Amino acid sequence: MKIQKASFKKLASYSLIVVGLTLVIGTIFLQSNLGKELTIKGRQYVQLNLHQNWGVKLALLECADFLLTLLPQQQILPFDRDKSDAGFDRAKIIDSHSIKAISLVAPKLYQVSSEVGLRKAMLSAHAGDVILLAPGNYFVPKRLEVRHNGTLDRPIRIVASSPGNSVLHIQNTEGIYLDKANWHIENIVFKGACKQQRYCEHAIHLYGNADNTQIINNQFIDFNAAVKANGNYQHKPAWFADNVTITNNDFFNHSYRNTMTPATPIDVVGGNNWLIDKNFIADFARTLTGKISVTYGGFLKGGGANGVFSNNVINCAWRLPYQSSLDVRVGLSFGNGGTQGEFCQSQHCEYEHTGGKIKDNLVLNCINDVSIYLNKAAASEITGNRLLNSLGIDARFKQTSVNINHNIVDGRIKARDNAFISQRDNDMVN
Repeated sequence: MKIQKASFKKLASYSLIVVGLTLVIGTIFLQSNLGKELTIKGRQYVQLNLHQNWGVKLALLECADFLLTLLPQQQILPFDRDKSDAGFDRAKIIDSHSIKAISLVAPKLYQVSSEVGLRKAMLSAHAGDVILLAPGNYFVPKRLEVRHNGTLDRPIRIVASSPGNSVLHIQNTEGIYLDKANWHIENIVFKGACKQQRYCEHAIHLYGNADNTQIINNQFIDFNAAVKANGNYQHKPAWFADNVTITNNDFFNHSYRNTMTPATPIDVVGGNNWLIDKNFIADFARTLTGKISVTYGGFLKGGGANGVFSNNVINCAWRLPYQSSLDVRVGLSFGNGGTQGEFCQSQHCEYEHTGGKIKDNLVLNCINDVSIYLNKAAASEITGNRLLNSLGIDARFKQTSVNINHNIVDGRIKARDNAFISQRDNDMVN
């Protein structure tokens, strides 16, 4: 009996030593980029397989799960939204003098205060007209459509006079369906208000030839893919929206999106010369279903060219904490997960995007993956960004070529599957 007790004490001591060494070595290893990446992959493997095995393999997975829980968890960096210049600005009020000035210049000024009035005005408006929304709540049971194009020098504007006080409650798959050119949408709050989250797909859907759209100083709350753009494939060759500007908007969700569809606030397929600038994008994640869920803050894919992400703040975990290592959130991407050839702007989709720039953004807290992901993205530039609390940057496939210069990168810069990277003057933080 004494021998058994002594043996048990030795075993307990050895176990404590093993656990202690695991913690010490694991903590040191976790601080390295390789350690971060392997730890994430290890956690994902265990979480995916733990409930699908039995016997010895289950025992090993449970042991691995226990040891992984002892390792320090990656901490979320705090972020003070009020100190950021990016995103929605409530101060851009249109006063009575400005309204009078608009009425003198615009061919027609539609002053609306109801959903019915807004719907009629959008169908009636011609080049140069202005649709002015009074403060209030507008409940939108089916999508709002347009009938006429503006022109480059006389766009059609939908604008709220008081930013933050004109709220469109979208109760349908999409709010505004825009398939005409030269429309501006300003100062409006879009809120997803569907009975089931999977139905609140898009606040604004740009379809086909919606060139020169400007989306300025709005809030987009509780949508799967708040701004969606894709081609009009009925036309041969397909039409895609070019020269689109998305600036000074907020995109965020109050809860995990309970949907199987993409949950990416800015989801763009095709189109050239997009400018996505000074936006605040945060908390884009889906409810987990036992599989890895990958979401993005924004991406351009589908064969477009010369897109720019600049001066944005992307916070992968602002108010919505990570559910587990299976909850993967990536900041920005050219290429996303790829595009099927028939939906692509370029022939056979050899390139997902060409000539794109990602510059002067702050991307933080994408702890389960990278801040920036390039997939078949040719002649890309990544400059002047701060990429904090993530694995860094991934460039993938031989079609990808990128210059990566003058960034602060908390993580690593990695070429995968024969991607070409040229890099200099990056401050690698670890």
